Amino acid sequence: MSRPDVQMVIVRERGNEIHGYAVASGGGRVYVVWEVASGRRRQRGFRAEHVFVPGTELPWRGLPIPPDQLEEPRRIRR
Repeated sequence: MSRPDVQMVIVRERGNEIHGYAVASGGGRVYVVWEVASGRRRQRGFRAEHVFVPGTELPWRGLPIPPDQLEEPRRIRR
């Protein structure tokens, strides 16, 4: 898994839209971290074709997270 420069992204999947930060990529997936209104942070890998860079047509409306608080996702054991 490679760690790109942190990039603001928008994920569109199954009718949902997530505005967050791409923190890693690999295997056709992009790992995104975002913050919800309660202040909790979420992380998840999404298929790359569902992840977009914001622009004029699709503006980013996420909650800001300082770059030093973004980290590569941790693996969760099940």
